[in-house]
Amino acid sequence: MKKQTAMLSLVLLLVPFLSKADIWLPSVLSDNMVLQQNTTVKLWGRADSGEKISITTSWGEQAEITANSKGKWLLEIATPKGNYVPQAIILKGKNEVYLRNILIGEVWLCSGQSNMGTPVSRAKNSYQEIQSAKYPNMRFIKVPPTLAWSPADDVAARWEACSPETVPNLSAVAYYYGKELHQNLDVPIGLIVAQWGGSDILAWMSKDGAAKQDLQQVIDWHDKYAQSIQAKRLKQIKNTVAWRARQPANGAMDISTRPKQSVPRDNHTPFGLYNGMINPIKNFTIKGVIWYQGERNVSRAHHYRKLLPALINNWRDEKRQGNFSFYFVQLSPYHYNDYEGVASAELRDAQLKTVELVENTGIVVTIDIGDVQDIHPSNKQEVGRRLSLLALHNDYKRIAKGYSSPLYKTSEIAGKNVLISFHHAEKLSIRGKEVVGVTIAGKDQKFVKAKAKIVNGNQLEVWADEIKKPMAVRFGWSNALITNLFNASGLPVSPFKTDTWNDTTEGTSQFEFPGLAPSQYK
Repeated sequence: MKKQTAMLSLVLLLVPFLSKADIWLPSVLSDNMVLQQNTTVKLWGRADSGEKISITTSWGEQAEITANSKGKWLLEIATPKGNYVPQAIILKGKNEVYLRNILIGEVWLCSGQSNMGTPVSRAKNSYQEIQSAKYPNMRFIKVPPTLAWSPADDVAARWEACSPETVPNLSAVAYYYGKELHQNLDVPIGLIVAQWGGSDILAWMSKDGAAKQDLQQVIDWHDKYAQSIQAKRLKQIKNTVAWRARQPANGAMDISTRPKQSVPRDNHTPFGLYNGMINPIKNFTIKGVIWYQGERNVSRAHHYRKLLPALINNWRDEKRQGNFSFYFVQLSPYHYNDYEGVASAELRDAQLKTVELVENTGIVVTIDIGDVQDIHPSNKQEVGRRLSLLALHNDYKRIAKGYSSPLYKTSEIAGKNVLISFHHAEKLSIRGKEVVGVTIAGKDQKFVKAKAKIVNGNQLEVWADEIKKPMAVRFGWSNALITNLFNASGLPVSPFKTDTWNDTTEGTSQFEFPGLAPSQYK
């Protein structure tokens, strides 16, 4: 069998590339791609209606499919264990298409907003990292920022190998995550990067998925205004370009005269980024997702309790790959123009609760490595490493412990004191003289600074002299607070609250433009 496979590989390598073909494939199925190992992967495309297509792989798999009445086809092919041998695929119908230099390994989708998009060139130690980025068996494809008003079939993108020439503009979080997996698993790694800075989570959902997730209000809004928004958005862009052209070349812009934002930006429009960036790749088989988004939704944080689980369930439904792993990064501390505000703490809490609500998810806590003055903290290496710990434990069984931050579990009130228990809290320690960021409140819901000490090695005892009958404890509950409580693995305790009292963002609209009328498009 090995001899036959080797002969087939040689034959495939000698097949000439045909640039013109009746068989059409999306760009994500192309030369240099990485396919998920030890599973069945989907291949799909278009051909003439009723056309029979045969598929042969260099690792010995064969299949046939007939294009449907619309010329569409989709099938599944088994893949072997990951290895570094370049593979190939031939598709034959009325013509032939040849895909070469394919690797078999682990594939992850990396998505979100600007912190996922922050490139290696802008991250910590960029020069050294770029010079050492010689990983030809790590491949990536970057989906360009694209709004679509209906589900698109393709994107303008191509697979590339990681090198000092290609890595500078690659997502730093995706790169460092992929590098950790590559070095620990010793298999090829494929990274599909689909991100857009400043994007709203609703933009990443599909319309069909929103219907399943009880988001009918957003669907109704979209159906009512989508056509008008398209035209008005183009006009708004034109007016903004003209405004910028009128501003002095060397001087401050007159922001007061800037055209007002009366309709959603492209990256805020519900369903727009799913249609343009996720739908074209939804059939591509992956191991899981890493997600870094939420800053855009801070002002409406309470709704993120519903929206993040809805997004995860939506993508799992659309991809039809079961409950694949979905890991996300908790927001870092940042002032959001309100140092004492708590909106981002409420969003962190929504992210934390998602781990409890949705199976096969995980959270990376970054409360210790943020920059309160910069919404894009530079230490992406540690973010990527912490994400990889979740995968190396949950997906690959390479590490048994030390993979998660301590996460709030339970609280017990004993007189004036409250005892807090955590998951993953082995050997808690304080970096400094006292625990930073602990507050406590009685039934009046007025929080005051609390004292805290570690007990039993893995619990936190909290009290304040002025609170005789405590009712609730909160930790790290502020936009711009950096905390200092860690477990033995050096991972920070996640911010948390023990109460179920109302969030400050609870009364906000689920969507920023809920009642927009055509008269408001001016």
